[in-house]
Amino acid sequence: MKRFLFIAAIICFSFILTGCPYESEVAIDTSASVKYPATILGNWEPKSSGDEFYKIKRKDDFILSIIKTKKNAKAEDTPEEYEAFLSEVDGVKFLNLYEKTGDNSTLKYYLYKLEINNSGTKITLSPLTENIDEKFQTSAELKAFIKDNMKHSFFFDKEEEVFIKAD
Repeated sequence: MKRFLFIAAIICFSFILTGCPYESEVAIDTSASVKYPATILGNWEPKSSGDEFYKIKRKDDFILSIIKTKKNAKAEDTPEEYEAFLSEVDGVKFLNLYEKTGDNSTLKYYLYKLEINNSGTKITLSPLTENIDEKFQTSAELKAFIKDNMKHSFFFDKEEEVFIKAD
């Protein structure tokens, strides 16, 4: 599994994942219906590493396009492309992130709690722990599971991923 997000640029963002977040075959919501804040658009750098760069762009009012590149990319370095959308569970925003590939029939979603500071210059992603063993058939089942467990400290990885706005 590739290290990413994030988000890359968010966020969105794969940004230097120190570990792999929980991977799901279903997203938290069946469709993208939560509008993202405009402050999430732009260029982002992981706070802990200066080697990667994320560009978050608008695909539409609900879906973000995230491109992860190396700052000093060589000709053979291929950018990683992701798409993401937000879900809300009891007022908490979550990022549903997936790598954009030619075969969208087998999407794998990576799930993060998303926090953006008031000035829109810092994004904090808290990945759901990879230690979740449950598999879900529907988004409704996954959302109910998150709602029941998101208040527990062990539900998220210990290390948050922080991104700073670069533009």
